[in-house]
Amino acid sequence: MPLAFDFLAILAAASASASGKTVPPYLCDQSETAVFFGHVEDDLGLDVAVCLSGDDEAKSVTVRWSGEGGGDSVSCLAAQCKGAIEYSRYTSPHQTILQLAWTKDGHVQRLYQTLERSDLSGEAVSKSSHVWEVAGAKPLALIAIGDTLPERPWHKPLLARDDQERSVP
Repeated sequence: MPLAFDFLAILAAASASASGKTVPPYLCDQSETAVFFGHVEDDLGLDVAVCLSGDDEAKSVTVRWSGEGGGDSVSCLAAQCKGAIEYSRYTSPHQTILQLAWTKDGHVQRLYQTLERSDLSGEAVSKSSHVWEVAGAKPLALIAIGDTLPERPWHKPLLARDDQERSVP
């Protein structure tokens, strides 16, 4: 389930000290540069940070998370991250989607950051979300529910009265 991040925490991660070096927030070490930090808006108190360290030849990427159930991290040299930490980017004139995914103990976590502007003369809308995937879950496994429960039209919100319709852009 996607969970939104507190944008104040993200802005704090982007702030710089008087020396010009990024101030590492909670979860990043003093020797690391914080690329991303956010609090997941849920009842579990999950914090996630993405940190970089090292020089250009030996750059290291570390993702740390901490919450009520404890915390953990995954780290790798940038040149050796395939299968552990991966990044993708999609860009169009109206939308940019950045995705960072990592795996630990059979669980996959993903950070998404999107910037959307449906009207080029209007304001851009920025959003960050976090997804924690269950180990061994098959893609679209819930489609089997369609044989049991009636499918609601996509433009109507789930668990709402039938007269409440979602506006479609």
